[in-house]
Amino acid sequence: MRRHLLLIAALAMVVPSLPAQSGSTVAEQYLFQATNQHRAEHHLPALTWDAALARAARVHAQVIAAHPGPAEHQYPGESDLKARAFNAGAHFTTVSENVAGHATAPAQFDQAWMHSPVHRGNILDPNLTAIGIAVVERGGYLFAVEDFSRSVRSFSGSNAVEQQAEQSLREHGLRIAPGETGNAREICRQRTGTAGHPQLIMQWDGADVTQLPAAVLQNLPGVRQHSVAVGACPSTHPQPGFTTYHIAVLMF
Repeated sequence: MRRHLLLIAALAMVVPSLPAQSGSTVAEQYLFQATNQHRAEHHLPALTWDAALARAARVHAQVIAAHPGPAEHQYPGESDLKARAFNAGAHFTTVSENVAGHATAPAQFDQAWMHSPVHRGNILDPNLTAIGIAVVERGGYLFAVEDFSRSVRSFSGSNAVEQQAEQSLREHGLRIAPGETGNAREICRQRTGTAGHPQLIMQWDGADVTQLPAAVLQNLPGVRQHSVAVGACPSTHPQPGFTTYHIAVLMF
């Protein structure tokens, strides 16, 4: 009888655990709980279950199961990890992946990953916040995919981005000048200009509008006695698959 070996691969692109979302299998829930148990043992926060990552993981696990040989992160004609996660609806600044095949029990995946430095690194990465897992069966063997990410909140439209950025600025003691929003939007779109004659213009691209960039924070002590306006528009440096926004802040 031909013997199959457990074959694994990992990919990275630049507390009691929470219950997995309904619809996940027993094997997937086992790996979810095991992953967060490992993180708890290393004093790391638990990963949250991301349904979009789980969808991306399931599609790829089915592709792995359909191909002979070692589990791969991308097969001919298949999108890469970043595109698969984005197309499934995930929003993130970082995404990474563990894959494996030809196991007879989910515990074998966990044991193999934790004994592999690269896979263990994904499981214990302190910068990651979310995970989606898929385990599929074919020919009496299990095939698994863990997709990890540092997830970010998705906003529907520029208004929502502006409101979140305004909230972040208020939390740092700044006053908002709502009457100047149109000027901020104009400068955001044009990338240059002095609409409204602001005393200071700050612009940046970012994925997490709840966090202000270090360069902006350095300017805040000198502008707290002034009011500011916020405008949001498409990113100047879009990265396919990653969530990014462009924001302009005007000080008056």
